[in-house]
Amino acid sequence: MKFGNLSNVSCTLFLILMTIVPMYGQDRQLSADSVKYDISVELDHQNRMLTGTETIEWYNHTNDEISDIWFHLYWNAFKNEHSAMAREVFESDDTGVRFSGGFRRGKWGWVNVDRIRLKGGADLTRAMEYMTVDEPVHPDDQTVMRVKLPEPLKPGETAVIQLDFTAKVPRTIARSGYYGNSYFIGQWFPKPGVYEEGKGWNCHQYHQNSEFYADYAEFSVDITVPAEFVVGGTGKETQRKENPEKKTITYTYKQNRVHDFAWTADPDYIKVERMFLADKEVDAQEYAEVARALQVPVAEVKLNDVKMILLINPEHRGQIDRHFKALANSIKYYGLWYGPYPYETATLLDPPYRNDCGGMEYPTLSTAGTSLFPSSSPLSPEFVTIHEFGHNFWYGLTGNNEFEEAWLDEGINSYSDGKVIAAAYGEIQIPLAFNGFPVERYTRNVTMEKYQMNRVQAVISMKLDPIVTASWKFTNPMSYGANVYGRAATCLETLERIVGNDMMLRILRRFQMDYRFKHPTTADFIAVVNQVTNRDFQWFFDEFFYKANAFDYGVSSVNSRRIKTPAGVLDRDGEKVEIKRRQAEKADREVTEPQYVTQVKVRRYGEAVLGGDVLLPVRVVFEDGSEEIRHWDGKARWTSFQFVKNVKVTYACVDPDTTFLVDVNIANNSLKRKADRRGALRVGNKMLFWFQNLLQMITIFS
Repeated sequence: MKFGNLSNVSCTLFLILMTIVPMYGQDRQLSADSVKYDISVELDHQNRMLTGTETIEWYNHTNDEISDIWFHLYWNAFKNEHSAMAREVFESDDTGVRFSGGFRRGKWGWVNVDRIRLKGGADLTRAMEYMTVDEPVHPDDQTVMRVKLPEPLKPGETAVIQLDFTAKVPRTIARSGYYGNSYFIGQWFPKPGVYEEGKGWNCHQYHQNSEFYADYAEFSVDITVPAEFVVGGTGKETQRKENPEKKTITYTYKQNRVHDFAWTADPDYIKVERMFLADKEVDAQEYAEVARALQVPVAEVKLNDVKMILLINPEHRGQIDRHFKALANSIKYYGLWYGPYPYETATLLDPPYRNDCGGMEYPTLSTAGTSLFPSSSPLSPEFVTIHEFGHNFWYGLTGNNEFEEAWLDEGINSYSDGKVIAAAYGEIQIPLAFNGFPVERYTRNVTMEKYQMNRVQAVISMKLDPIVTASWKFTNPMSYGANVYGRAATCLETLERIVGNDMMLRILRRFQMDYRFKHPTTADFIAVVNQVTNRDFQWFFDEFFYKANAFDYGVSSVNSRRIKTPAGVLDRDGEKVEIKRRQAEKADREVTEPQYVTQVKVRRYGEAVLGGDVLLPVRVVFEDGSEEIRHWDGKARWTSFQFVKNVKVTYACVDPDTTFLVDVNIANNSLKRKADRRGALRVGNKMLFWFQNLLQMITIFS
């Protein structure tokens, strides 16, 4: 940890002590939210600047006395090349869409706290200091700020903090900023970290791969923009006030029980509103089927009506219906399976061309992504819409720490969005494009299911890093993305195949509803799995989430050997009897139904090991179509199974139902009995000999 260079702290604290007492409220309960924000911000379009004021009521819900408050200043990641994010981007040579803006074009962004004070009391401005808390250390990073309080905040008390800030809007980077006249403003205001009882502040720097973590709050935000701009934001628009002299409009948005607030502005947006009417979107049979699977009354799975708001560009007008259908399917299936969507509005943004803010999620507000020439595949724009809306459940309503355990939202959501895609659209047609123009309509359709796409990421990332790794500590951005998205989703799909579809649905429903508006961890998820299944799956997470070991079981050999009459001296009835070879062969020829000994060897090629009560099935199929099933605990390196039957084996297969999608090499899962190829090999060797001689002759005479 390194302290910043904000000086004269001690002198300021003495003055603060004289005025601190009136600033703390009495046991304020903020409508079950820990924080209350009252923010006013104005966009200076010409200079790409934000000017804002912010009042924060921060309630100490812990049993600790808290001596300071830590803030995220996310936009300082875009301030210069000394930030942790910039250094990580350059070191990894990441030129992807996420970072195609400010760092490469010099269109920097920053946020500055001009003044901070306790309401009606002491000025804390000179008590600010920048903190660098993560390793490797980037000492000049300014994305975390600490303010020392003049007197500890006691349990049940509330600190009311007022601050003024200015911010330079960057050219879109990390899906926040501007391009042309279009703005998407995320992570823009000074925001307290999360105080964890007994541990202190959890307030990480903004990293290349990391996203966010904050307390649930009540927001009231006034947004002032030039009059020609159309605005959308988190929550519900409650007021609109024109300012004719300044040629501006102030929009007021309010929302409680959310942990972030984002907004967008663009003069070209077309704003379209439609209603998701639950009784029209979901029929009685669907409610009954879900209630049966969840083992709850139908009343518990009933959905709410939601106002759907679409902000779309004129050139994409023809895709309005596709966007709304995808959003409605998201509200329907996420709500049915995991719990009703609790907010009044769901806003979807179709970002302008080259805006670079597509594919991002904020509470009640998500960004999709399409093109001028849309694909017929539901991967675009439907999949992005479904995935980003899904984050309202996995991250929005269950507020996990995305810095430290990103899989809890990205992995669960990557699993969930595949279920929604399958229910709403069926198999996915792989989109093929040339220079942005879709060409799959002219080619043979290639389809696959979402879990198969996830499995590709799982296979390539399994040995790079554990899934449960801090976001900035992955080997590289590829490992981060593949592990917390595809590999985590594949592990969950494997868990579903072990416990069953309905049981998995109950697991996720319980986790969602038990941890809404809370900060769950991986340990909490494991506890829910064990409680719902009444089984111990700790081993599953130890092997697949906390380790970087490959899971690979396969069949190493399969053979059948005829049981023959033995030759030699045998003990029979107290006498030694010699059976000559010819006698044995004659006896074998007279057998009408010969018997065969079949031996199947299976092997654990990988380091990941099965555990708990889960066994690996082994199917052995014989020439007459009969089959035998055996089970192996998979803990040893190998085992063998032996069968005596009057037919030979055809093939053997481990995991015949493909339960373990985490298997990195399913090609070795099955093996056929080898045919006798000795005659063919003799002929082949002779042909190879003469072919080699022919080549030598050609070489000599050429």
